[in-house]
Amino acid sequence: MTPLGWAVVALVAPATPAGETPSLAAWHGTWIGEGEAFGKPATATLDIAPGASGATTLAYRLSIAGTPPVAYSAEATYAFDAKGRVRGKWTDSYGRTRALAGGVNAAKWWTHWGSADVEIGRSTYVLEAGGKLVVSDSILQEDGSWRAFAMLHYTRTSR
Repeated sequence: MTPLGWAVVALVAPATPAGETPSLAAWHGTWIGEGEAFGKPATATLDIAPGASGATTLAYRLSIAGTPPVAYSAEATYAFDAKGRVRGKWTDSYGRTRALAGGVNAAKWWTHWGSADVEIGRSTYVLEAGGKLVVSDSILQEDGSWRAFAMLHYTRTSR
């Protein structure tokens, strides 16, 4: 791993206070969202649910308006390691699989994904007042800044 890759790994320290069991249960449910992806209007659904052995599963479906329209989907599994960090795997409709590492606090769940030889990204899932969820996805730039490529605002339709 390159030094840049190690720097990203260092950013994913646990955010749950010692003694508390971390959980993604606050995000569980079916969500429908709209916003922008790759500079175009987009809609999406998220199905986030309990999985085997305490894990959380996520099914993502994204539709991007335009010519031609884009349909993208992914499945992911997230679990906590012994230190309370989020670990997981994301597999998408293009055949790519990415390891995930991140953390969670009361209202924010984040993951970093990818590798320095291809791309490094981050996704954040922020719970807002009124039962809303804002999800943003960004790519790490060569200058160390993050460039957002998608932001969608979701409403939970069921738990």
